[in-house]
Amino acid sequence: MRIGDIDITPLSDGELRIPPDALLSKPAAEWPDGFLDADGLMGVNFGGFLVRTRERLVIVDTGIGGGALPELPVGTLPQRLAEAGVRVDDVTDVIFTHLHFDHVGWATDGTRILFSHAEHHCHAIDWHHWCGADPAPETGPGREDFGAIPAPARLAPLADRIHKHIADGEIIPGIALRLAPGHSPGHCVVEIRSRGERALLLADAAHNPAQLLSDDWTSATDVDPELARATRAALAHELLDSDTYVTMTHDAGNRFGRLVTVNGDGERAWRYAPSIE
Repeated sequence: MRIGDIDITPLSDGELRIPPDALLSKPAAEWPDGFLDADGLMGVNFGGFLVRTRERLVIVDTGIGGGALPELPVGTLPQRLAEAGVRVDDVTDVIFTHLHFDHVGWATDGTRILFSHAEHHCHAIDWHHWCGADPAPETGPGREDFGAIPAPARLAPLADRIHKHIADGEIIPGIALRLAPGHSPGHCVVEIRSRGERALLLADAAHNPAQLLSDDWTSATDVDPELARATRAALAHELLDSDTYVTMTHDAGNRFGRLVTVNGDGERAWRYAPSIE
């Protein structure tokens, strides 16, 4: 996807197919058409995005990491990065939308920083919640281990060098962090603007576009389900019938789309690009 002078490329770390109510609040029978496969399963992607500006090479989230789920086909982000022609030393910035284990997986191995030449960024609220002096418990939404290094241990090498942002705004020319809490206390969406065009990376504010069609969804991994629901509803109403291209980390394929109104009753629909026009 190209937004003005900025290119956005998905970096998948692997995909799974799961029953939808294993993650989201509605069983397959209650889903709108077109979002589940023929077996009634939901595609779930892990990974991040490569964002190329004229001056910076940015990664938004670093996936689930190598060896995190050894029994499942995940851990492909470095391969995707190489296929995009990028070396780890070329990356200038790493942005974490939040610090759940499946978004920080390739950041370090617990000792060595993978993108060692890059500036790292997150929201201060999320850092202090998960990695601060009095971190959240090791169990609960967003802290499931699944054999991976827990986020605090994985992020420890970054403690003294990560930028902990406290306000919404541009952190790199053309790229802004916006607090969108609920899924995690300091969860953010990433807004990309160039030449009058805009894209929004929703991260885990929504796991699937179906969640944007009505305001009654919750997720099993939301730290504060009601706040996450309210945040998602506000984002959906902001995006409805706008010219903003939208994607989310866990939607299989990481395709961009737009949220549109389809009738006079305000019914919403999701249109993947290039079927938008």
